[in-house]
Amino acid sequence: MLKFTWTSVLSLFTAFTAFAQTNIAPQATAGTSYVSSWETITALNDNYTPANSNDKSHGAYGNWNNPNSIQWVQYDWSQAFSVTSVQVYWFDDAGGVLTPTTAYLESWNGTAWVNLGNIPLQKDAFNTLNFTATTTSRLRVSMRNTSQSTGLLEWRVTGTPVSTGGNGSAYTWPVYSPTISYDFRSEYPNLPTPSQILNDCPQVVGTQSSDWWTFRWGPKKKSVVTAAAITPMLARLNKDFRYFRDTMGWPADIRARNGYKSAVYLYGSGLCTDNADSTALGGWQSAIYYNGQNWPMILASYYPVYAFDPAYTGTDAAYQQSAMTHEGIHAMLADLPGVKNSAWFHEGGNVWFQQTADAKRSNNFSSLGFLNGTDFIAPFMPIECYSGWLQDGSFGGPAAEGVNMFNGSQQICTWKTYLGGHQYSSSFPTFLGNTLGDNAVPWIWRYASSRVLEGIASGIGEAQTRRLITEYRAKQALVDFGKWKSACVALLNNVFGNSIGAEWQPSWLNPAPWIATPYAKTTNNNGTLTPDTTTLPGWSGANQIPLTVTGSTVTVNFQPIGANMTCQLVYWTTSGQPVYSQYVSSGNVTLNLTTPAANNVVIAVITNTNYLYQGETTRKTKYDYRLQLVSGISGAASVNTKWYSAALLSTARTSEAINTAAIQTGIDWSTYCSQPFTGQPRQEEYKVITTQPQFQLFPNPAATSESVQVRFKNPKGERSLVTIYTLSGKVVLQRISTTEQLTVDGKSLHPGIYLVKIANSAVNATQKLIVN
Repeated sequence: MLKFTWTSVLSLFTAFTAFAQTNIAPQATAGTSYVSSWETITALNDNYTPANSNDKSHGAYGNWNNPNSIQWVQYDWSQAFSVTSVQVYWFDDAGGVLTPTTAYLESWNGTAWVNLGNIPLQKDAFNTLNFTATTTSRLRVSMRNTSQSTGLLEWRVTGTPVSTGGNGSAYTWPVYSPTISYDFRSEYPNLPTPSQILNDCPQVVGTQSSDWWTFRWGPKKKSVVTAAAITPMLARLNKDFRYFRDTMGWPADIRARNGYKSAVYLYGSGLCTDNADSTALGGWQSAIYYNGQNWPMILASYYPVYAFDPAYTGTDAAYQQSAMTHEGIHAMLADLPGVKNSAWFHEGGNVWFQQTADAKRSNNFSSLGFLNGTDFIAPFMPIECYSGWLQDGSFGGPAAEGVNMFNGSQQICTWKTYLGGHQYSSSFPTFLGNTLGDNAVPWIWRYASSRVLEGIASGIGEAQTRRLITEYRAKQALVDFGKWKSACVALLNNVFGNSIGAEWQPSWLNPAPWIATPYAKTTNNNGTLTPDTTTLPGWSGANQIPLTVTGSTVTVNFQPIGANMTCQLVYWTTSGQPVYSQYVSSGNVTLNLTTPAANNVVIAVITNTNYLYQGETTRKTKYDYRLQLVSGISGAASVNTKWYSAALLSTARTSEAINTAAIQTGIDWSTYCSQPFTGQPRQEEYKVITTQPQFQLFPNPAATSESVQVRFKNPKGERSLVTIYTLSGKVVLQRISTTEQLTVDGKSLHPGIYLVKIANSAVNATQKLIVN
């Protein structure tokens, strides 16, 4: 006799609801044969119900001016679905865009498009086409109006996922093929030691050179700057950059590539580079515009130079000396063709470079700059994110879009404590080095011309890029970072449980404090977890949900609401080994706990795999989902426990286990990065060798739709020359001003990074300007 219990009935109900028919359009990537520039393809799958066929309040797809032509829109999913119907709401403005006279639906069978039927053509309503269940990962709506163009407001698809959660076996991350790798020596082989010094500054009165480097000063050199400091400084720079060239395969800077020695100029010594006094402090990568191009160099005051003198008694000598190398790296990277629209990588990529070089030379991987912890403690933040999680809940863009806010010349703080330094994190390039090899990072500087993830996709393809993001987030959840693991755990421990709010005043919104944890809060409604909307992932971000397990096999049902998402189960075994399940874009995920999970906890990692940054919509969108607990799980575990440390328990010691007594936070290389803002500096960005800029640019970064205010000293009312040029030295704008300010129309500049130079008797300085 068949016996039923409430438990078995509930299991059957769960099994049926796990595969309920839902609108799967939001999980798709939309494409088209053509869309008008003022319309948007993303309107198709935002799940909005229009009031009528001319309701454009949530955007519309239209293909004007293409009358009497077949145009199409298409959905692509990252996995197969069984689809049974579509619902289409036509766009009709009673003008140049009308309801089609013909429309039909097609599915892709792997080799060709198959017609599924004609779509009804009713205005001001959803038009439903039902058909026999079809398994596909691509659908296309084709349409034509014999007299005008066509369009859609919404396109829904009813379907269920074809389960790809596997049989519960552990997943092994495959090798990436093709991959990305580049050694600059293939392009710049066997450069000879430079023998010349570029005489680009007529005020120079003294020079000391050694090997590849030269130090130059003007008539106001401070007396503490002597050969006792200059000689070891040049020796350090030669040693560091010889390693960068000969061992790591990076190029020399543009001076050395043209036969000139790389240069350090003494700030405040009366040179053409500045008008500062000899007692001024400061240091950064700068450039001199000479003979029609920019020549990057290190511009440093007496203080970091004097720190090389054995007679120097300050406690910050190591910081000052490493800072000189850091700025030399900036000079080396300044004219490379990559990442022109990725201001975050100009900082994080530089931090990775010095961190990796120092660790390899010392064979000590136990420390990372403390801002690397921002990625680990708040994994919902995007990878390409400048200033992290902003106070309005959105995220800073790759080139600091959305970050700057001013009240007159006073900058308003829009970011949050600690997380605002996200751009100085090198955790993603560190992951790339572990996964693709260290030569993946120079490939980015050489070939990723605009943004990092977009560039990577051009090298390894879209599917592998999405998998790379998924792997990064999964390994981040376990802190499975190989030889860097102990350093990463130390960073997490340092910030776990901290109260995160506005960093300084004046502040924009003064948000309620967030208690730092890498784990997403959820509410449980009859076995379905709903995540806290506050920390939903942004593009390329992730949520980590710890789950308490009760059986030897666990299954969850992933129900994405946002597009391009994955779910994966991961855990540390009691013997200290990381285990990963197959990831899915929707449906069931099953994992056999062949070896028990440490602390009886597995972590569900929900990742958004979008890698293209497409402006404000990308920056502000968060990706929702639901997670149904199917079997082997009693509920969500505490978000206030350090589950990432599970492998550190006495029962989980391995040869790779972490010696917590030996963990160091390490030198914070981010303190050597240039201050990008003109207002009050953030604490974590404050640079030991920095000084206030000689002139102000705001907003900076700026949008092409904004005017940039340039303010500078001009007490004599003389003719001041304002020059804007690209990083390669091309002049794009020159203006003369007899006042103390100039307005530059952002429309005159394409998105990118520029150098702005002011020259008069009171100011002779250069600053970076970022245009989005």
